[in-house]
Amino acid sequence: MRTVLVTGVSTGIGKSIAEKLLENKFYVIGTVRNKDDADYLKNKFPESFSSLILDVTNEDQIKEVKNQVEDILKENNRYLCSIINNSGIALGGPVRYLDIKQFKKQFDVNFFGLISVTKTFLDLLISSNNYPLKNKIINIGSISGKRSYPFVSPYTSSKFALEGFTDSLRRELLIHDVDVVLIEPGPIKTEIWNKTPDIEDNPFLKTEYEESLRLFMSNYVKMGKYGFHPDIIGDEIVKILKKNNPKTRYVITPNKLKNYIIPGFLPDRLVDKLVGKMLKLIKKSDKK
Repeated sequence: MRTVLVTGVSTGIGKSIAEKLLENKFYVIGTVRNKDDADYLKNKFPESFSSLILDVTNEDQIKEVKNQVEDILKENNRYLCSIINNSGIALGGPVRYLDIKQFKKQFDVNFFGLISVTKTFLDLLISSNNYPLKNKIINIGSISGKRSYPFVSPYTSSKFALEGFTDSLRRELLIHDVDVVLIEPGPIKTEIWNKTPDIEDNPFLKTEYEESLRLFMSNYVKMGKYGFHPDIIGDEIVKILKKNNPKTRYVITPNKLKNYIIPGFLPDRLVDKLVGKMLKLIKKSDKK
């Protein structure tokens, strides 16, 4: 039975991915951060789902989970056909005032944790490669990895790093006929947008960025609430797993022309000016 390992399935995109895979008769092993989430999903999902507790920054726990996955795979002739790296966090703030620890925490989860999971489970993926369909690693990135905005530099940097890692790994794994695909979502409508911290609690308000931060947070939350439903990611992943030669990247975002394609063609300085005006980052003396 084709089995997929998905990290971070308790809510949002990860949960939708798990649901769509289960609907399409895949066996899903989903990781969560705590026992409460594991118990909830175990009761919610069918028997073709197993939940395991995993912190992707904990190397020992990753190895322990690998042993658990191997035991699950031995049951009913299952084999691992895909690793979907979805776990992630988003940190931000003006670089001038951010502690370097915030950058390290961001990369520990979004980048180094992803690499640790990939490396640990890669042998299982290679050894179970089932022709003619290639086994696949699917990394959940972000359009922020290509289209950066102010105040989210830890997050966008981690997703930019993932772009390079995905390309390099895909070419290395040609020798094993294992494919690597990057999903680049834009705003996705999940419950996280209803839990956004109150702007008044933002620790950077009493800096020169106060007005810009208020504008940024207002636009940021609005984009999220009107983003795509997370099921669109799950549906796309099911299609990818059923293809032998999918695209290397899938940009999934509302207003793709405006939010992704056009900014990629415009000169950087022009985009700087447009973003600067929108967020009032340009001093009056700098305006021309």
